[in-house]
Amino acid sequence: MDRAASRWNIACHFLDGTFFFAALTTFSVEMVIPEMITELGGSAFLLGLVPLILQVGLLLPQAFYAKSVEGLAYKKPRVLLCALLQRVGWIVFLASLFVGWAPAFTLPVFFVVLMANSVGSGLIVPVWTDWYAKTVPEGMWARVLGMRRTVPALLGIPLGRVIGLVMERYPAPARYKLLAASAIAFYALSLLCVALVREERHDGLPNQRGTTWRDYLRGLTAIVFRRRDFRLFVLGSLLVTLPITIMATFLTRWGLTYPGIEAGITGTFTMFYFGLIAPGAFVGGILSDRGGTIAPFRLFPLCVAAGAALAAFSPSPVVVSVAWGLVGFGFGARMVVMLPAVLRYAGPHRRPSYTAASFITLGVANGLVPPLLGVAKDAGVLSFPGVFMLAAALGIAGWLIFLRMPSPEKADG
Repeated sequence: MDRAASRWNIACHFLDGTFFFAALTTFSVEMVIPEMITELGGSAFLLGLVPLILQVGLLLPQAFYAKSVEGLAYKKPRVLLCALLQRVGWIVFLASLFVGWAPAFTLPVFFVVLMANSVGSGLIVPVWTDWYAKTVPEGMWARVLGMRRTVPALLGIPLGRVIGLVMERYPAPARYKLLAASAIAFYALSLLCVALVREERHDGLPNQRGTTWRDYLRGLTAIVFRRRDFRLFVLGSLLVTLPITIMATFLTRWGLTYPGIEAGITGTFTMFYFGLIAPGAFVGGILSDRGGTIAPFRLFPLCVAAGAALAAFSPSPVVVSVAWGLVGFGFGARMVVMLPAVLRYAGPHRRPSYTAASFITLGVANGLVPPLLGVAKDAGVLSFPGVFMLAAALGIAGWLIFLRMPSPEKADG
């Protein structure tokens, strides 16, 4: 790929990420969706059901779809198809808000749409990661991912203010109609940028088409269980990712319990969370490309653990906002360094399989733990502070693993 094509692709990937994450911010699973479920009378279990559905849909298709996309000469057509499936459900949900607004109707429609969205995400991950690696220069992998998160995270500050105003001035379901429609517009712009990426034909790549499903799934399992270095990496990644999922699931609900909470506090939480994702993504990308992929993993778990421990002591809006900021910084760093690390462990023709193996393993824990914690909270076994202290302990455990791990740049692919 020549320099001009590389610059063009970097610009398209940057704009794609900017619009895509702006959509995620506008109708976010961390802020807006928990408030919507709470407003509809949902329990802590239903809050925990959101990451379960996201992870089940994300992990199951990867195990089967990676086999068919390894070795494809062109991957962009598959990326566009999966992205369309990933996003079209939100149009259905927006239409449902005009039909009716009631727990017995809105919640089932929402969860069905969420499942369709998560299945689309599961299909797109293995093909998108390989396509990304082939359309962006290797030395820029983490930095471009960081750029894709930095600008939309900075946009999270004014978007948070807009979300706060919408929440203050419009009753349900009008507020959710406006936010969902805005997110759909951002998704459409993102899809346009994906279509503009230039991809060269890749011939002669090994593929899995002649492999039996039994041998393929056995090989997928072997990636995690037979390579000690990669197994430790996946275990550490699980321990530092799970606290982020736990906090994203329950922290908004905890913040809404403070007496006399003002309308629009969700917007304030959004400003802190997405505002700190930007420096986290920037720092993570720089550290990863210049100091080794493991370097950021020795920093961001401490931020997440600190945010979780802080949230455990008070539901005060100020404290919860600061906790969101710390979690946002850690999430920003984690988001831009996880994928480059996986890509560096894998050989060029095994990227979809390595991506599927690692994200499936993480998805099982991130999907199962939050609803179990929600059940424990509803049953009175755990309080929200107890949940947050558990998250902090998990983050510290993951950080200790990464302190002793070599960077994948030194590993055999």
